[in-house]
Amino acid sequence: MPTRNELKELAKLRLEEAETLFNASLYDGTVYICGYVIEFALKARICKLLDTDDYPSSGKLKSAYAVHDFEQLLLLSGLRKKISLAHPDLHTNWSLIIPWFPEMRYQPKGTISNSKAEEILNAVREKPNGVYRWIMKYW
Repeated sequence: MPTRNELKELAKLRLEEAETLFNASLYDGTVYICGYVIEFALKARICKLLDTDDYPSSGKLKSAYAVHDFEQLLLLSGLRKKISLAHPDLHTNWSLIIPWFPEMRYQPKGTISNSKAEEILNAVREKPNGVYRWIMKYW
């Protein structure tokens, strides 16, 4: 499994990829990749919280941490209470990205509209209340 720093770099790279896909009018891919931005950022935060360089990927911890569910990752990251106290715009952005799931990769082309993809991309990257930008404060 990637190290904490690798997870940070991957989150940044996935955001760049999502922006590239959006600019190429590939909206389904934009939203799909945005999910991994958030997942990797939360997992980097979990590494910090656990004071470990590597994300738990083996043994008994693997089943608890090898997840894609944002609510579970938020809990494991120790940020659940902080997000409840955050700016209302962050709550709105969180609600936009929370429906993400990895099986979105199987959705047919055209499932996500331009406006929806832009809304989700902005929910991830917006400063200062985009979800990715907010997680970066804690990782």
